[in-house]
Parts: sequence; C-alpha cells; structure tokens
Amino acid sequence: MTLEPYDINELKLRTLGEVIKEIPDTYYSKRFIPLCDNLLIALRLADSWKEYMGDRDARGPIEDSLSRGIRTRMNESFEISDAVSGGKISKERQKQTVCFWGYPPLLPIRMDLQSLSTKMIYGPSVDISFACLSDDDRDVFFIFNIHVEESLPDREGLWFLLRSEEEELFNRRHMKLGMRLCDLGKKIKDNVEVARRIREILIDIRNERTPQWSKSAYYIAVFFMIGVANNTLEFSSHNSLGIIYDGVNAAAKYGLPNCIYNYEPLPPILQMMFNLDRPMWLDRLTNALMGGQLYLNHIERETLEQMKQRSYDIYDIYMRFYSWKLHQGIVFPSQTIQAIPPVYNKENQKWEKMGFEYPEGPRIHYEDLGLTFDDMFNGVLLDITHKSEVEKVTPENVISIGHGLKTKYLRPEY
Repeated sequence: MTLEPYDINELKLRTLGEVIKEIPDTYYSKRFIPLCDNLLIALRLADSWKEYMGDRDARGPIEDSLSRGIRTRMNESFEISDAVSGGKISKERQKQTVCFWGYPPLLPIRMDLQSLSTKMIYGPSVDISFACLSDDDRDVFFIFNIHVEESLPDREGLWFLLRSEEEELFNRRHMKLGMRLCDLGKKIKDNVEVARRIREILIDIRNERTPQWSKSAYYIAVFFMIGVANNTLEFSSHNSLGIIYDGVNAAAKYGLPNCIYNYEPLPPILQMMFNLDRPMWLDRLTNALMGGQLYLNHIERETLEQMKQRSYDIYDIYMRFYSWKLHQGIVFPSQTIQAIPPVYNKENQKWEKMGFEYPEGPRIHYEDLGLTFDDMFNGVLLDITHKSEVEKVTPENVISIGHGLKTKYLRPEY
C-alpha cells in the first residue's frame, strides 16, 4: 500500500465556528474538541460532521478495528522485548531504534530507554488497564489490560474486554454501588471517580485471570476516543507528549469540566510531572522517552488499510489531514515548547480561543529530508531536540527510518 498526497488545492478548510456549530450539544465530547488541535483541523477538512461520524450504529466493527490496532502495537512490543532480552539488537542500535511504549500505546520511546523509564514511572510489577468511554454518551466502550514485569510487557497479562464479546463482564456490578461496569461512565460525572470505581471491579477480574500477579500494582486509565484520534493524527513525538499533558490537565489547567484521559491512581512521578507547566513537562518527558530527540511518528499501514476497507469516509478525512499537515510542515521541537494553547473561559463555559499557535519560522518538510510522502508514515528519527539551533532540516539530520524491528539505520553502529 503506497500512500500518495491529495492535491493541496482541492483541500478546503471550513471555519472553526461552522465546525463547532454543527456538532450536536448532546455529543458529550464536543466541549473537548477545541483542545484537540489535529482533530479540529481534520473536522475543518471534512465536508461535514455527519461525514466524520459515519455509521455509529456499527459498534461491533469499530470495536474490532480498535482492538486489532492495539493488538498489533502490543505484539510489536512483545517481539521487541524478546529481541532485546535475546541480545539481537546491540545497545548502540537500540539508541537508534524507536518503538511504541505500550503504556499507553500511543507514545514512541527509544528502545534503550524503555526499561529504565518504565521501571522508574510504574515500578517493577504492574497492571495497567485502559477503559474507553464513548464520546457520545460516556458508555464504557471497551477495555484492555497489559501486565509489565521488570519493565517488560508479558503476554499472559494482555487481555481485552469488548462489549460484543464480554457482555457478562460488562454487566458485572460494583459490590458497593450496585452499578453495572458498563454504566459507571454514565452515572458518575467525574472521570477520576469513574476510573476509581472501574478499577475496583477490574482488580477482581485481573486476579481471576492472572492470580500470580494479584499483589502487583494496578493503574487504570479512562479516556475518550477523541483523544486517541487526536494523537494518532500527530507526526511530532514532542506534540504527542503535549497532547497527553493537555488531555490529563483538561480540567486542572484549562478549566474544562473533565479530563480527556487520566490515570487512577497517578503514579507518584507522573503526579509530580503533570503539575509542571507545559514546557517543563515536555522537556522532562521527551528526555525520559526519547533522549530529547524528535521522532516523526510511525503510522501503521495495516490500520489505514483496515480503515479504508471498513470506513472509507474516515480514511479519506485522515488522508486529507495528513496531506494538509505535511504540506504545511511539521513544527520544530523548540516551536512545540513555545506553543500558545487555546483558552477556555470556565465562567461562561465557552472557548475564547481555539487551536494552538506556534511561533513563525521554518518547518520540517519531507522534501528537505530527501524523503517521499509515503516515507513519512514509516517513522523517522532525527538528531534534533528543542535545544538545537537549526534553520532547515536535511538528510544529514536523519538517524534512522522505520519502527521497531523494521528500522533502517542510516548511520554506522559505532
């Protein structure tokens, strides 16, 4: 599957007001969309909200597509862990190799930093569950769990709960509240409290399925799909971390009535880091995950191919966005650090400014890197950080192309 850009002259950006106005007020996540910069631009490139929504009654295929994408990323994590522990990738090459972190499976991490960062943040033995709330009505959509032992993901601890397949577990009731698992998001307004209550049920499920880890730490993340969509549209690894910061701090920093994603409880180190201002968060976390280097995110062709087959309208909107984004150019890490976020007025519950503003100046274009539009979806590791004084990127800035075990190295091993 070779990807070609759309003709930029055929892409039309609708106004922010037009896009927001046509989203029904009954759509719960409407209030968060102005904080999701990529998704907001994608909606402006779409012909209508209806085109983006498509057939929302086809929940089964959507669940299947989501779970397939996550399974693909987790299986890659297992393969990479096996290769590292088996000594198949040298320490020097690990510094030039990027993979998905897995916790959450949205963020890239340099392979040589995965073990240290995971253990530092989560501890030696931990389960992490991810529960998706429906953007429409806060219904619990699907859940998956991963167990990490000594900083490595364990296959035995990977399990999925899908509404279409695990109805019995979704109907399990909370011992004290009497509420069904699937209804907790609807009946409890605060997402942190929702996460706490889901966790109390999932701990029992974890102990039933993997009793050998019943004493391990347990964290849960509750999230909305608009947050996932916003991040999967992002090319810059620095911006990906900014998106996580914005989503977790949607209430605390921006004044919105809830968060887009959260951890319950927050690991102590993340509790401290999320309290930092946005530039300092980016500085600390990009160093912990990527050694400060910029990675132009890998986007799975398998996921795009499934999207094309199952929901062509969504695929078409994504390709419009990618074409527009790469034509505009990707911001430098220093510009991400200086980004001015949107402004929400908590008093009147309205957005005073939508979208992020980045400093004027040069942008990263694939033509300058000697790459094609199609190459940009493979993942590109660059040697620039937010401290680099670079006016223009060139092929000399490229360390490697690719992702995980499929990485192509452009520099000597030593």
